[in-house]
Amino acid sequence: MTASKASGQYQFKSDNILTLKVKTFDSLILPAQVINPYNHNKKMILFISGSTPYDEKGNQGAFWNDKGKMIIEEQEFYVRFLDIMSDKGFSIATMAKRSFVYPTKIPRPNFNDLALDIQFFIEELKKTGLLKDEKDLVIVGYSEGSIVASKVLGILKKQPCACILLGSATLGCDCGSQSIEDFYMTDVLRRLKHWNDEQIKTEFAQLCQIREALLNMDEEEFENEYKNSKPFGFGFAMWESFYIDREAPLYDPVPVLLYSNIPLLICIGEDDINMPMTLAKKTYESLKEKGLDKITFRVIEKEVHQYKKHDVFPIIDTWLKSEFLSTDFILHKYDSLIIEKYAKAKELVNEISAIPYGGGYPERILACYKKAAESTKIDASTWFTLGIKLFADKYNDEAYNSFSNSADSTFAAYFASLVWMGHIKDLKNKRKDAVELYQKAQAAYPGFPVQHDNWNIVIDKKWIEERIKTPFKGIKH
Repeated sequence: MTASKASGQYQFKSDNILTLKVKTFDSLILPAQVINPYNHNKKMILFISGSTPYDEKGNQGAFWNDKGKMIIEEQEFYVRFLDIMSDKGFSIATMAKRSFVYPTKIPRPNFNDLALDIQFFIEELKKTGLLKDEKDLVIVGYSEGSIVASKVLGILKKQPCACILLGSATLGCDCGSQSIEDFYMTDVLRRLKHWNDEQIKTEFAQLCQIREALLNMDEEEFENEYKNSKPFGFGFAMWESFYIDREAPLYDPVPVLLYSNIPLLICIGEDDINMPMTLAKKTYESLKEKGLDKITFRVIEKEVHQYKKHDVFPIIDTWLKSEFLSTDFILHKYDSLIIEKYAKAKELVNEISAIPYGGGYPERILACYKKAAESTKIDASTWFTLGIKLFADKYNDEAYNSFSNSADSTFAAYFASLVWMGHIKDLKNKRKDAVELYQKAQAAYPGFPVQHDNWNIVIDKKWIEERIKTPFKGIKH
């Protein structure tokens, strides 16, 4: 299975992907998919992503606009996981989070709701024959998904063959302790932020006060008052759940992980600030002390929470292939090619970013366009920026193609891509085509503008309405 570029996002060949709907315990309908659905040579990986609302395809809705509408964007690690692990031959099963499909539903979900959703997903995979038996299943939980993964193990009648935690599976902290040496953030705050003890004590005290406050309120107060109050400058996202924020600091995954008694890999970044290595190590040491022998703890040097390095993928592959005995990987030719592709894509993004807006660099921007056309790793945002800079140097055909590649409905500025495609159609005297594009942009307008300061252009609802009435005449260079 290979990834192919479409509309500026990472897409997968349709003959290697199967979509399905999952009905939850409380009758919600969640979309799901399986990449490489009929691969019987390797395990099926069920991937559970992090705290933000996410769909089954690698997108997330971390931000909302001022009208309360979710802004959908790509979640980089989620997409890379689908891309790379499916290319390694695994079947990858994913399901949209209920907070993505039903973002305003109150009460918001708790961890048990999310775990039950995964249980029902597994049952659906078995009903459809996509999963023959739990012994063929590996559950992978990333970030907050590591907590959900451990919760799932606690409710399954039949356990999967293994579980991988890309996170600490807890945010537990003893607020009764007066010592910052017991605070799970102390190590990373000292090493990475160079905080002194007083700064760390303040952070610890504020975190504990927030946690105490959550234990003494209900969801209505949390939603209507506390979220907006931003205690100590801490901002709660619109989608955050009162129940999850209240339980996470108190949750201990050790009992359910002991109960499951299956091979377990905890793989964490040395420089993870969100779920620090010290917290993951504490979970590991507690499990070892209580007699779980089927456990591997692997720290990736200089890795962060978002797993920016490639190491996590061959680590998982090696651990599964070795029947849970080793994480000592050797990079294969495929890994080297993937690393090179992502490195080249990053290099190209930096190269495009370094070219100033406004034009005057025709050879450089055209060279970037040619490189982008050969890449499968360029996202919609980069294509959009490339389109603007190509247009500035009057490469209208190339700019149109770039905007077309960025015109993916999951891209936050999707509407602006359509507007610029309409602009170019207007300049080619194809008014009917231009108006159709403007009308699509009008329907897709998310409630926030895209501004081009160098041309004094603000693409908002008013601009789109004006372009439907009168053609775009170009810009003054």
